Amino acid sequence: MTNCTAPMLAVAACLSITTAAIGQSPKLPIAEGVWVKTDTKCREAFIAHVYGGGRFGTVYFYGQNQSMGPANETEPLSRVSRGQNGYTVVNEGPLEVIARPNGQASVRAFSPSQGVQWVDDVRLCPAATLSAKMRSALTRLKLLKTP
Repeated sequence: MTNCTAPMLAVAACLSITTAAIGQSPKLPIAEGVWVKTDTKCREAFIAHVYGGGRFGTVYFYGQNQSMGPANETEPLSRVSRGQNGYTVVNEGPLEVIARPNGQASVRAFSPSQGVQWVDDVRLCPAATLSAKMRSALTRLKLLKTP
């Protein structure tokens, strides 16, 4: 039996280099936009998972009456990989996402040593349905395209 591992690794390496060379960026299995918890009205959201502008992560307001912020915990999307149970690992983790039926998704923090830390079931909110404060913050952070 011949060893096909080395040729397969060479092909995989070549494909990786080709993808990087032609400038394709990694994609998540969800639509770009602002995702909020399913139990939160879009206009009342002060925490959002944001996918856009080549970034993914969380933007939120904090403090008394959410008067401080926004805190921008998004990061450039540099790679994706397969996680457990169908989730897609964002960069090196711990954030992972999975598309769900009916236009929903789940975002979770996953630790290989400790398992799932938290899960947010989310839905996409059109920009016009967000509060003016959230829209303004996301626009300033260049995470929301201006009309």
